[in-house]
Amino acid sequence: MSGGTAHAGAAGRADIPYAFEYRIPDEFVQLPGTLTADAWTAAMARLLPGGDEEYQEFAGEQMRTYLPWIFAGEDIGFALAMCMGTEEVDGDDRLSAGLLTVSGRITGHSDPLFVAEALYRAKETKLFTGEAGLRELDFEAGKGVQGRQDMLLAVKLPCGPGVMSTSLRSLTLADAERPEGRVFPLAALQLIIPAPSGYCVYVTLATPSVYLLDSYSERLAHIGRTFSFDVPEAGAEAEAAGPG
Repeated sequence: MSGGTAHAGAAGRADIPYAFEYRIPDEFVQLPGTLTADAWTAAMARLLPGGDEEYQEFAGEQMRTYLPWIFAGEDIGFALAMCMGTEEVDGDDRLSAGLLTVSGRITGHSDPLFVAEALYRAKETKLFTGEAGLRELDFEAGKGVQGRQDMLLAVKLPCGPGVMSTSLRSLTLADAERPEGRVFPLAALQLIIPAPSGYCVYVTLATPSVYLLDSYSERLAHIGRTFSFDVPEAGAEAEAAGPG
């Protein structure tokens, strides 16, 4: 599925009724829930149409090796999708690549506003105290009027309260050819949406295309605006445990 409406039905613990839907932007291609090589090669062919078949197979193998393990142990994965292409920046075409994950985490709450406030405080501490191996990215287009700071917002969505964050980081990875390592930029945008009770949904967009921060913020906002927990029971059962 490229884009389209995604559903999540009953999955994981029987006492947590996962049921929600949202709209994925059309440029995203859903990545396989299976580890078969052919499925990942086919996904790369949709992401890289007209590309070299050998490269599509190589890219699929790399994705198949690393991406299925992206969800943390306490998370329940609902969707894994990717977009790849070019977008115009100041008159030039620049590479645009983004990874979308949708996961759920059990909280046991009964008041979504209360848990949203608690998540905001927890997120505030994590964002502004720094993370091991990551540094704030000194990137002109990502600066606000007060400098290179992370952004954290309490948001009101059509489906209820939520918490949205944007962070720009530089990640240094070991490189045999460079003793100082190789520095990569990374923008992480996340929207946390508490369900009416029981669990929260985490929608995360990660991209090295930090010069397209506004574009990816719009994509995340699009998902938030189309998110709904008001899913007919029959539809949720038919789409159990994953996007349609």
